[in-house]
Amino acid sequence: MSSFYLFILFILFLSSSECFGNPPTYGAGTVQELGGLKAYVRGPSDSKLAVLLISDIYGYEVPKFRKIADKVAAAGFLAVVPDFFYGDPANSSDPHFNIEPWLKNHTTDKGYEDAKPVIAALRSKGVSAIGAAGFCWGGKVAVKLAGSVDIQAAVLLHPGLVNEDDINKVKVPIAILAAELDQALPAEQLTDFEEILSAKAEFDSLVKIYPGVAHGFTVRYNDEDKFAVKSAKEAHKDMCFGNPPTYGAGTVQELGGLKAYVRGPSNSKLAVLLISDIYGYEVPKFRKIANKVAAAGFFAVVPDFFHGDAANASNPNLDRVAWLKNHTTDNGYEDAKPVIAALRSKGVSAIGVAGICWGGKVAVKLAGSVDIQAAVLMHPSQVTEDDIDKVKVPIAILAAELDNAIPAEKLKDFEERLSTKAKVDNFVKMYPGVKHGFTVRYNDTDKFVVKSAKESHQDMLNWFTKHVK
Repeated sequence: MSSFYLFILFILFLSSSECFGNPPTYGAGTVQELGGLKAYVRGPSDSKLAVLLISDIYGYEVPKFRKIADKVAAAGFLAVVPDFFYGDPANSSDPHFNIEPWLKNHTTDKGYEDAKPVIAALRSKGVSAIGAAGFCWGGKVAVKLAGSVDIQAAVLLHPGLVNEDDINKVKVPIAILAAELDQALPAEQLTDFEEILSAKAEFDSLVKIYPGVAHGFTVRYNDEDKFAVKSAKEAHKDMCFGNPPTYGAGTVQELGGLKAYVRGPSNSKLAVLLISDIYGYEVPKFRKIANKVAAAGFFAVVPDFFHGDAANASNPNLDRVAWLKNHTTDNGYEDAKPVIAALRSKGVSAIGVAGICWGGKVAVKLAGSVDIQAAVLMHPSQVTEDDIDKVKVPIAILAAELDNAIPAEKLKDFEERLSTKAKVDNFVKMYPGVKHGFTVRYNDTDKFVVKSAKESHQDMLNWFTKHVK
């Protein structure tokens, strides 16, 4: 049988088995009570970082607003969207709706006071840093909070009702993301705000005007208007990743020609490159692993090896065979080289690589070069005996017992081959009772799998602590 047909059979196997099985669950948000208000909540419940999102007059149930909250959660924050209107948002489609009495009944002063117990509730849950993002009406509430010491940063998105006195009182890093065609915040007033903020040298500020868009553009855009959609997405990204040190979370930046989620001490001499499975670099649980790596003192780097085209198993039209042909591990290996070179150019002296599933193949290829100091393969796929024979650096293989991508007999063969390499430290471990993908696609309610995932994360950190120094 030719190597071409072997390749096709292998792709077909992957497309119907381990790699595309058990896709990551982002977990839809839930509505719960927090600080006396109903709130849409999404993101890691144990996060120490939270973002309070304060809606425009149309309220906390607007689908596009909740999608913004989902983006915030995907960036690693606990996103909280309270119902500041107590089930009574503005309804402009109602011919009897009168905006003036509605605004009298739903003042931003009341929104500010209602936000305080929500913030207190988050603090009581162990949240150590809170950002507030206010849209239109919510911008006034957010800027009031920015004048207190209750939050660590604020973002105002095309805010309404904000005045110079509000800006003068700001005490925390703040970004104002404004629309060019906005009567609620005309250009001359925005210029005044920028001048006031520029005089506050004690904290960062950002004022940005998005050209050609009107008030409400970040949340009320027309899906058919590509320019408006692009502007909205840009603002969402600026909100989540602009001025990153404020929130203490990771940031997305370009490194070696790829977008990458990075977290940890930027001046560290030690870095760990994390290579995802087919579901990509934005998966929240994968970024949580990166956060653990950063907390251990490494500069954690998670590149987007799929160039914005991660596999989407929920898409019924996804052609898995074509996707894998377009995103080969050979491409991943080549793309990793300039990322590593970029890290070296920044003064990084030691680099570890952790590859998960698809990324395990890329990691083992790198372990066959001299560009890195250590590698960890976590339930890898596509790895061959030839890959193992070429390994030149300390390597750990963290495998699942119930994994057809790397069955027990194959793992044993790998272990025997590595044991002959007297100069290459190695560690092979099988985690009982878990399946392929267990380190990053675990069910939060399955205590056994969660424990196994955490154990594997610690084993990975122990390996890098030992060899990346």
